[in-house]
Amino acid sequence: MIENLNPNIDPRIRFQQLPPATIIEGYVAGEPDCNYEIYLLELLNSSPFFREKGKSEFYKPKDESHGQCDAIATEYEIDFKLLSAGSRLQASSLFSPSISKIGSGITAIGGSNKQDGEIKATQIHVAFRTRDLHDLLQLKKDFQKVRKQCIEKDIVKVLSMLEKQKNLLLFFPYIFSTEDEISIQNLDDIIISALNHDFSSLFSYRNFEMKEFDTYFLTIVCKKFYIFKLVDCKLSLIEKIDCSEIPTFIKLKNYHIL
Repeated sequence: MIENLNPNIDPRIRFQQLPPATIIEGYVAGEPDCNYEIYLLELLNSSPFFREKGKSEFYKPKDESHGQCDAIATEYEIDFKLLSAGSRLQASSLFSPSISKIGSGITAIGGSNKQDGEIKATQIHVAFRTRDLHDLLQLKKDFQKVRKQCIEKDIVKVLSMLEKQKNLLLFFPYIFSTEDEISIQNLDDIIISALNHDFSSLFSYRNFEMKEFDTYFLTIVCKKFYIFKLVDCKLSLIEKIDCSEIPTFIKLKNYHIL
């Protein structure tokens, strides 16, 4: 499914959610590495920026029962958060083919859990695009009045995530691509502008609540992971890493049937 980001974005840019095997933990039955946190850890350890910041390799703590971050290095630690609505992930899981790893090199593909019908799913970038910081603060204040199944419920869950007293890496699980000739600089400018437009209120909320902690934003553009840092409520591109350098991501993406 092709989705729309900023409605003013260049029409040559395509925008699509990553397949469920890459973002839903346990989606591939029998695959122990089916967890996006595994390849995000690989990403940090492939990143010169984060290796310099941490002064060592990052590792996953053996015990997270006391609220430890997902990735810890000698001088830095950071938590991973998937920037997507729960209802959108549920829809992706229900309507996508089931996948099972039977053995080495053997994969079974089955029917989806839901063959027809529809489910209401929130596009998180659209939900934040249409709300400003005041709207978000008011929504969080009135969260107990929010219905169980609605856009506002998805937004409140994201707001709670943004209130974590930790350095955060927000993973927006989408791929931007184009089949047209666009210069890299122009492409980068278009995507940064679109993301800043749609997530302006989200960035402002994080800055309002937890300004003292670092916030990073991750997405994929033309087979590269783009790593941004939030600076004064705007995204600043700090690094690009080829997807091919992240083995677990490639393995999980290869389960996807085009």
